[in-house]
Amino acid sequence: MDSSQARRRVLFWILGIPAIAAIYFAAAKLGLSMAMLAEQVSLVWPATGFALAAVLLLGYRVWPGIALGALIANATANEPFATACGIALGNTLEAVGGAWLLRRTGFDCALGRLSDVVKLFVFAAGISTTISSTIGVISLSLGGVQPWEAFGSLWWTWWIGDAMGNLVVAPLLLTWAGDKSAPPRRWREALILTVSLSAACLIVFTERWTVHLPGYPLAFAVFPFAIWAALRFGQRGTAAVILIAAGWAVLGAIGGVRLLQEATAHERLLVLQLFMGVNAMTALLLGAAITERRLALEELRYQRECLHVTLEHKDEFLATLAHELRNPLAPISNALQLLRLTDDLTPAVKHMSGIMERQVNHLVRLVDDLLEVSRITRGKIELRKELVDVIAVVANAVETSRPVIEAAGHQLAITLASAPMMLEADAVRLAQVIANLLNNAAKYTERGGQIWLTTRHVGDEAVISVRDTGLGISAEMLPRVFEMFVQVDSTRRRAQGGLGIGLTLARSLVQLHGGRIEAHSDGLGRGSEFVVHLPLISSPAPLATPAILPITSPRSLPVRKILLVDDAEEALDTLAELLATMGQRVRTAVDAASAIEQVRAQRPDVVISDIAMPNIDGYELAQRLRREPGLEGVFLVALTGYGQDSDKRQAMEAGFDYHLIKPANLEALENLLRSMPAPRQPLSLTPPSP
Repeated sequence: MDSSQARRRVLFWILGIPAIAAIYFAAAKLGLSMAMLAEQVSLVWPATGFALAAVLLLGYRVWPGIALGALIANATANEPFATACGIALGNTLEAVGGAWLLRRTGFDCALGRLSDVVKLFVFAAGISTTISSTIGVISLSLGGVQPWEAFGSLWWTWWIGDAMGNLVVAPLLLTWAGDKSAPPRRWREALILTVSLSAACLIVFTERWTVHLPGYPLAFAVFPFAIWAALRFGQRGTAAVILIAAGWAVLGAIGGVRLLQEATAHERLLVLQLFMGVNAMTALLLGAAITERRLALEELRYQRECLHVTLEHKDEFLATLAHELRNPLAPISNALQLLRLTDDLTPAVKHMSGIMERQVNHLVRLVDDLLEVSRITRGKIELRKELVDVIAVVANAVETSRPVIEAAGHQLAITLASAPMMLEADAVRLAQVIANLLNNAAKYTERGGQIWLTTRHVGDEAVISVRDTGLGISAEMLPRVFEMFVQVDSTRRRAQGGLGIGLTLARSLVQLHGGRIEAHSDGLGRGSEFVVHLPLISSPAPLATPAILPITSPRSLPVRKILLVDDAEEALDTLAELLATMGQRVRTAVDAASAIEQVRAQRPDVVISDIAMPNIDGYELAQRLRREPGLEGVFLVALTGYGQDSDKRQAMEAGFDYHLIKPANLEALENLLRSMPAPRQPLSLTPPSP
């Protein structure tokens, strides 16, 4: 502890503890002045609320001030010193215990949440007050100050007085403790509220102006003012209204309230204290609800602003992620396309290479979808529809899911419709739907289970069913399985990862195809079935040419001198070999500096360059080449993993003529080389004839 901390601690003991003791003493004497059932027991005990607020705001170090103030107040109330010590102990433990309970439950002194108000009511007003009332009444009885026969009535009176102190006084001190001054424009409204409330309390709680008015229903006139305060001034205003109304209620009870004129002063005060307790709880709960709503709206507004910004750090992130994923895909795709151009492959190798190429294409499509995440979540996925056969879609899906199914030791039985079923659909997306259902069945089926995949023609629909002997779905969870992030609780421990979005995406994709998807299960442990309904084409046109066809030799292409530039050597080498197989004259460079030297020396017809390279990136390379004299006829092609519209615009602005996205397939390269005009010649300016 440094010297400044030591000085503050000494100052607190010299000034702070006596000040707390003095305030507690004054509040206790105010309460004792309204004691009616017994001289030492009062239904009005504001000292409790002050003590609780002091411990919550200043810490447990204030307990000596509370104990000292309580001891002096009780020692001067016609009771033995030992009895006063017992009562002071109970008052101190009450404050410290109540604060400890509230802090343990995450209580917020601003009372801005409904849970905080409930905690104040339960732990402070309900539980901790039993400490003081129990110890205090026992002390009075043991000291002979009060008879044991009066224990019950004294205990209830004590408990109600302390509880009201925590409900009426503590909220005001807690909510007003910080520097949270109301806006200046509200002071006039606050004054009007205070005057109006006081006038209403004069009518409700005193005999003034009530000669011709019935009394009982008027007590509820306090509630509109509490609502006014909660709506316009938050919990600080609500706490102030509660204290003002409680003060008028106490004065009215002592002076005699018209509605309880025949009752004793103690009975009148008891009834009004209970009424004000209900009023305090209602008003504080309402204020907390309004505060929570306001904070929620502010948080929503803030999140919307953050979302706007996040959607922009997101586009950049997804673009970078897509680029990093496309880089390793590029050499794989290039190598597979080289195999397509090779004549001496066995049928088995050709079959396997075709499978690998289709899966790479699927993966490329999924990478493309990373750039459309926002559209996917909004149900705005762009479908690439063509005429497809359900059998082909199912085959691709099974091909994708087979490793998962085989790894789990499941048996997959496939039953296909006897006749072709033609759909106008995105084949990759539908395969993704069926693969999701197969993967889901594999994950939630015990090892060695059975999975059935069937297709059938029902009316004008194609029906695809995936059924399993898995863990099943409870009746409660069945309607929710297609919701985002929902997973069945009873199977979560067996789940093999995932965020719970597969079925949601499957439903969205099916609906975009004009179909529907259903989930069925007889309960936990009895398996499940997912059924997809898709509309069939009534009069199918001829099938489109398959996306992947075996090619024995490249079509005749113009022979061009091509320079490839890429720092990823495997992608560079495989693409160079692919272009060479297509009859092109290819050279390579692993960085922009060597590329510039080769362009100057070799004068290629085409430069195909990556963008993201160290030192000099592709944009700067294009700009430098465009400034080189004599290179005006060179075609510049950007081949990159960055494929957003902004990336394409930036490439064009840097000087590129074309933009390709990695991995470039064989057809795209052929179309590019075939579409290029003859090499451009530098422009020569001829002076006009005289």
